[in-house]
Amino acid sequence: MNLRGKKILSIYYKHKPGGFCKRFYMMLKALADAGGEVHYIAVEPYPISHPRIVPHILSVPFSKREGLLFWFYFILTVPFYSLLIGLRSKIDIVSVFGGLYSFLAFPLKLGRTPIITFARSDVREINRLQRRSPLLMFFEDILVGIGFKRSDRVITVSDFLRETLSTRYRIHSKKIGVLKNHITYAPTDAFTREACRRRLGLGSGDFIVMTLAVLNPEKNIEVLIRAGGTLKRPVTILIVGEGPERLKLERIASQTTGPTSVIFTGWQDPASDYLSAADLFVFPSKYEGCSNALLEALAHGVPCLGSRIPPNREILCSEGLLFDPDDPEGLAKKISRISTDGGYHEEVRILSEQSAKPFLFDWDHAVVLLHQEVLGLSKDRADVGSPPSVEGTSVVPNSR
Repeated sequence: MNLRGKKILSIYYKHKPGGFCKRFYMMLKALADAGGEVHYIAVEPYPISHPRIVPHILSVPFSKREGLLFWFYFILTVPFYSLLIGLRSKIDIVSVFGGLYSFLAFPLKLGRTPIITFARSDVREINRLQRRSPLLMFFEDILVGIGFKRSDRVITVSDFLRETLSTRYRIHSKKIGVLKNHITYAPTDAFTREACRRRLGLGSGDFIVMTLAVLNPEKNIEVLIRAGGTLKRPVTILIVGEGPERLKLERIASQTTGPTSVIFTGWQDPASDYLSAADLFVFPSKYEGCSNALLEALAHGVPCLGSRIPPNREILCSEGLLFDPDDPEGLAKKISRISTDGGYHEEVRILSEQSAKPFLFDWDHAVVLLHQEVLGLSKDRADVGSPPSVEGTSVVPNSR
């Protein structure tokens, strides 16, 4: 794997906590480690450091890096700034997370610089769940569609997302493929588990149910809190994350009755201690691309339950690990049985372990090979971890 001498440009407006940026930084570092010179455009530096990662910070005349005025300015100025950086730095390829950012790089496409767009989620669906302005959603959707159309490759994180985007935006099957997220499997032993519980002030006999998410409406954390409120046996629910829904969720938790306690930890990076301490991981999201949080829990060997949505079906191998995201009572029954029936708890653990196995591959290697292919540097697509084929079939990992 060698990208030595190749210059790559990426664009994302600023750092945000969560799996999206974590995976984005992973890509930038993989390309730099392979010898590429990685340039990025943002309004503030990312919290990453590498001798071959070069920031280009766009000056913004606003103190707030959000809102309608900011985005109007950002969308108007970044195409010109990307052209300036592209010409000055002699960029060979553009690699971005999201159709909006491939649209912003369109001046480079006019000079025949190839663009790879990694589609991490369905922006239209997220905007709908967050009840954003229909007019703004309409204009963003147009820009995203143009970005996908002008990309040389569109790489989604799930088969479901590939089918959704290819149908909606009429993306040719030869240029859309799937590269799912990966994990490094490192289950927690009993000694480490108890040590983590002591550090976090949790009792060794407590049954710990954990979730990890940005606290947005689509993550649907409310259903977990309401399920916990109906349990008869004491459990502790750890909600690891931060976001605009936190105050609302804290209010709901304070109004629930019963022996369940709910603890909001705020954002924790890394969240390894919390995952190591958990008896069960519950992921109630109403929408996902390919959940980094769920995969991270599987990587720690934590028994997992996930909402019954198509992307989670692609991760969890058994219907018994899924639940209706609109049914707190049904979720409560599953949690209650797992917390009281040791045999069932072990069954869920084994099914979760089996679910993890298809995601044990070298994601960095796959990303580098994809860039080599688009740049015409490599014809090798036989290795496990190679990029999606031009026909758009899922190669990494195999679809179920």
